[in-house]
Amino acid sequence: MMTRLWDASAADRVEFVVLGSVEAYRGGALLPVAGRTAMVILTGLLLSPNRVVAADALVEWRWGARLPASPRAALQSGVSRLRRLIGDDLLETAPLGYRLLVSDAQLDLLRFSQHVAEATRAAESGAAGAAVASLDAAIALWRGTPLSNVDAPALHREAVPRLTETYLRAVEQRAELCLRLGRNSQVAQDLSGLVLRHPFHERLAGQLMIALVRGGRQADALAVYDRLRQTLARELGIDPSAALQNLHTRILRADPGWATGTGQAPPEWLRVFLAAQPA
Repeated sequence: MMTRLWDASAADRVEFVVLGSVEAYRGGALLPVAGRTAMVILTGLLLSPNRVVAADALVEWRWGARLPASPRAALQSGVSRLRRLIGDDLLETAPLGYRLLVSDAQLDLLRFSQHVAEATRAAESGAAGAAVASLDAAIALWRGTPLSNVDAPALHREAVPRLTETYLRAVEQRAELCLRLGRNSQVAQDLSGLVLRHPFHERLAGQLMIALVRGGRQADALAVYDRLRQTLARELGIDPSAALQNLHTRILRADPGWATGTGQAPPEWLRVFLAAQPA
């Protein structure tokens, strides 16, 4: 069940979560979304909040090539069931589709974007600690694989990789800030499992390598690189990026400049790696 994110003044407010299983709540009580059609419609609308989603797209996500005899009628039936569940005021009919009207307080996906934007502003103003706190709030909204309870393969293919990449970019941003602040053990702890679940993300692997070296764990850092190199060669037939190869070489050579401390800036080559934006 979702963590309470509302107050007593919003006892009747409908709220939604998509960063894990897709669920709807009214005043903290779970609303049962009955039927696959209503669930797919709700999910499609939640992924594009406050924007019109074409009826054709909703039909494609729900039925694909196995269309019912009257797909528009079937879609409208699902919309009607959804309206009865969440209320007429949230679900708007547009000329070519439908729009779900929600605020940041009503949807975890919007709150996630808000927290990330706050973190970016804080980081740009030099408030790295505040930026990390905002990213902590953003990342805490994730409860596993997005749309995990939605039976819609086409929607999964379209949305889940994009959502996952958005999550990983926030994790990368947070790790970069924590490395800047000298929170190396925290980065090592946070990323050790994540790089195994996302074995092709070189930047995460590089950030983990830096944190491990700074913690005196050079052998573990080299093992992270070797695992990535083997995975890339086996699965994609490519080598790690030049930036990661350079990082690996400097670990092997035991280059100076890994330690962090008050007034101790990283060397230029490491600063460039840390400041690089994810591809």
